[in-house]
Amino acid sequence: MAQNFLPCDREQELLLPPSLREWLPEDHLAWFVLDAVEEIDLSAFYGVYRKDGWGRAAFEPRMMVALLLYAYAVGERSSRGIERRCREDVAFRVLTANQIPDHATIARFRARHEQPLARRRFVFDHDLHVRHPRTQI
Repeated sequence: MAQNFLPCDREQELLLPPSLREWLPEDHLAWFVLDAVEEIDLSAFYGVYRKDGWGRAAFEPRMMVALLLYAYAVGERSSRGIERRCREDVAFRVLTANQIPDHATIARFRARHEQPLARRRFVFDHDLHVRHPRTQI
């Protein structure tokens, strides 16, 4: 009798579902972070970027804020660690829409927006503890 194994083809086009919505369960912390960031006023973050379109395109500030808040919530503080998790961790890939900011970009964003991030993080941390009490901060 032939053995019965599930196929393991690493050359197939899609290993994950094509929709990011299907990568994580509905109650995952990443979805909470994305929803919370949608409600935050991020004008302080957008205000420091050029409005004329000149220069290299930056990562979307809303995505970077969600990335940092989620990273802090799961205990990842290192810019290099965050970059690595954007490559390897499905939740981080969902947060960044499969984009991978490098560690220098993450560190510069954090330094450039230190004050507004600190204010939003305080409010976010309180809300997070109310809704997800087992989360690290």
